[in-house]
Order: sequence, then structure tokens, then C-alpha cells
Amino acid sequence: MGFFSNLFSKKKDTAAVEPQPVQMPDNAAQEEKKPKHIVKTQRFILDDVESHMEDIMELVDFNEDYKLKKRDLLEDNRIDEEIFKYELNTKPTINTISCEGGVEQIQVFVYDTHIGNIKQGSVKRVKNILKKEVQRIGIEVSGGEYKMLTVWNDEYDFIESDKPFSITIEISYLEEIKE
Repeated sequence: MGFFSNLFSKKKDTAAVEPQPVQMPDNAAQEEKKPKHIVKTQRFILDDVESHMEDIMELVDFNEDYKLKKRDLLEDNRIDEEIFKYELNTKPTINTISCEGGVEQIQVFVYDTHIGNIKQGSVKRVKNILKKEVQRIGIEVSGGEYKMLTVWNDEYDFIESDKPFSITIEISYLEEIKE
């Protein structure tokens, strides 16, 4: 018989086989097993920068954006953004040390050069953050000479000024979402 012979023939009595239900994985159960996370970022201004200024000035680069004029900032829509004269384009390292009297201190280094410390009031918080899954540690100059384009009474104002020299580190880390 040919290929189509079974198609048109009478069906033979066969033992009825009951289909077995297939256990599909429960996606909700799998999602509950994996904790959900969000990325959080915290910024800390370094302390004791003044005593390391000579070393810091050897590490910083001139910020090319500092050359921009009012028209350039307006075209790039960089309104209310402080553009500092210097920038740091490197990754810092952070070390915890114990001082006399049991006081802990967190020092920040760039290329093995000590550039400042985490302020004493933030040490415990930074230590707790470093215990989490850190995604990125960045550093930037957040003081000194700067330029900024602002809007005042519907007119653009170009400001060139300065503020005390400072350095800020930024730590991005994963935080578990608790529901």
C-alpha cells in the first residue's frame, strides 16, 4: 500500500493511552529564586585634599571642554553644567586602614598616589557599600576654576568662576530590591 493508505483506512482498536500531563517550569517560582537588583550610585567628596595638592596637580589633565565658548555650550545644550578646568581620567583605588585609638580611615589612591580620604562621617557607609557588588568606582574634579551656562530671566548667562578645589568619588553598586 502506498503512502496515503493509512490516511483513508479504518482505524484499528489500539489500547487507549492516556496522555501524561507535562510539567512546565513555573516562571514565577524561578523569578522568586533570583533576587532583583537596581544600580545605586553614591558620591563622596574627599577630605584632606589640600595636603596632597602637589601630587594631585601632577595627576590631573586639562579638560578640553573648558575651552568651549558660550555658543558651543548652547549648541550642546549644556545648561547649568559646571565644566571644571581639570579632570581625572582614571580609576581610583580605595584602602581601609586602622589608625591609633581604633579609628578606621579610608584612603583614596590614583596610580599609587594618595590623593585624599573619605570624610570620617562617611567611613561606615562606604565600608558597607564596598561589601556589596560594586559595579564601578569613578573619580572627578569637583572644584577649582569652572565655566557654566545658566538661564536667568529667559536670557543665557555665561559664568566663569571658581570654588574651593575638591575631588569626588562616585561608587555604583547593586542593591537588592526587597518587596
